[in-house]
Amino acid sequence: MGTPNSPLKPVYAHHRLLQELLKSGPGSEFTPTPSELDRVARGFQRCGGSWVELYKGSIDELKLLRELLKIAAKKGLLTKTSKWGA
Repeated sequence: MGTPNSPLKPVYAHHRLLQELLKSGPGSEFTPTPSELDRVARGFQRCGGSWVELYKGSIDELKLLRELLKIAAKKGLLTKTSKWGA
């Protein structure tokens, strides 16, 4: 099990969820740090998102979270994966 600050094996559920959404959304070109994921999570709550409703299966919450990840990716708020040899 990773430490809370480990980007490879995060302990917090919202970090794991956000990483999975990134893989299926904006692409695998991002390797966000835990603090970047926390920033997206705070934005989700500020926009009226509810983690409880999301984990109960709310599609509206999921759409909001995906939109926030998309915006964060476009604005360069997420760390990009370095491309070796490119």
